Amino acid sequence: MMGLSAMGQTFDVTGTYYYPGGKLSWKVASGDRIDPAKLDTRQIRWVAASPDLFAAGFKMNDTIMVTCDRAPQINGKWVIKDRMGKSTHRMLDFLMSRKDNYGMPGRVKMTISKVK
Repeated sequence: MMGLSAMGQTFDVTGTYYYPGGKLSWKVASGDRIDPAKLDTRQIRWVAASPDLFAAGFKMNDTIMVTCDRAPQINGKWVIKDRMGKSTHRMLDFLMSRKDNYGMPGRVKMTISKVK
C-alpha cells in the first residue's frame, strides 16, 4: 500500500511556537539535537507537526514552505523535526529561541505546502 505524499497540496493550519530546554528536551522526535547557537542565529528552522498532518502525507524531515501574512518573518522553508500531541489538529509548532520569536504574535493562521 502506497502512503500519502501531500506533494502539490496546500494546507491551512494554525501556527504557535515553543522554546527548548527547561522541562522540554534539547532533542526532538526525529532524534536530532538542538544546537542553541544555531537556533539563536536562525540556522535551525524546525517545526513540530500535528498528527493529522502526518496522516495527510507529511513525514519527519520533510521540508515545507510556510506562508503567513501576520508573521512574514516565518515565511519560507522549515523542516518537520518533531511531532505535536494527539489532541492537536491542523497545527505547526515552531521551534524558537527565547531571544527571537520571529515576530509571531502567538497563534497565527498560515498556509503550508510540501517542498520537493
